[in-house]
Amino acid sequence: MPYLKIQTNLPHLKQTGRGLLKEASALVAHELEKPEAYVMVALEDNTPMMFAGSDDPAAFLELRAIGLPSNKNRQLCKVLCELVNRHLGVPPERIFMNFADIPPSDWGWKGDTL
Repeated sequence: MPYLKIQTNLPHLKQTGRGLLKEASALVAHELEKPEAYVMVALEDNTPMMFAGSDDPAAFLELRAIGLPSNKNRQLCKVLCELVNRHLGVPPERIFMNFADIPPSDWGWKGDTL
């Protein structure tokens, strides 16, 4: 049940964001070896955000999953930062990323927990 949330201070990404979401979904599924049918990706644009004292383009990525293997975090960070840079032009040095391994009992789906 991977969930990737991408927040950025860039405005009006409805058109650009669609391609980013589609590619991010496939990328997360591939990297975590999970069926894409279980992957959710969200994009929050126009988020007030300061990074290093500047409101230049920046992004915060949060990846949550059941059984998220920490040995994949470095690779995930690399490919997801490259993806955001390619689609949105946010430089990797202005992207923070957070990883969370969620216990199945703390993940709900279809009216129940896993």
